[in-house]
Amino acid sequence: MKLTKKIICSVTAVIGLVTGGVTVSNIAEPVGAVVIEQQAVGDLRVSPLALEIIGNAEGCRRTPYQCPAGLITNGIGNTHGVPDKAVSLETIAKDWVRNIQDSERCVTKAEAQSGKAMTQGQFDAFTSFAFNVGCTRFKNNANGSSTQIYRLIGQGEYARACEELKRWVYGGGKKLTGLVTRRGLEYGRCITLD
Repeated sequence: MKLTKKIICSVTAVIGLVTGGVTVSNIAEPVGAVVIEQQAVGDLRVSPLALEIIGNAEGCRRTPYQCPAGLITNGIGNTHGVPDKAVSLETIAKDWVRNIQDSERCVTKAEAQSGKAMTQGQFDAFTSFAFNVGCTRFKNNANGSSTQIYRLIGQGEYARACEELKRWVYGGGKKLTGLVTRRGLEYGRCITLD
């Protein structure tokens, strides 16, 4: 795929499409039903606060690019079915919702193992984390064993799992400033009482 000229987009505008215009950063309740271009895309359990954490950490590009992991990406961290051209904000929003739903399912499975409900902040933080690292990596170490964070969530030890977020700041063996910032935001969201 030939990468085209870089066209960035507004994360805030995409959040507005997903939330039906709500972009207030202090809303800590689930987004709920998402309708984009009069099309029902599905429900989101994350809050607009989680959308801000994920969106601002990922950034938004209308054109394809190669992410640090070497994957062809567009929109807000989308690696599925990336076309060789610029896409609309509506397409970015729909893809983003589907990708967040995948991460939510991954976190919900771990939560179900524990039999204990997460707070909204915990769910937001762990979903952002799963979105960033992918469900497989969220669940498994390179040797196939369960990650500590996934194991703790499955045991309902959410406060301890929140602490684990701070350890996931390395990429390619290097401590990355962007991951330190993102994990700090996720940790802050994880320990809130809502």
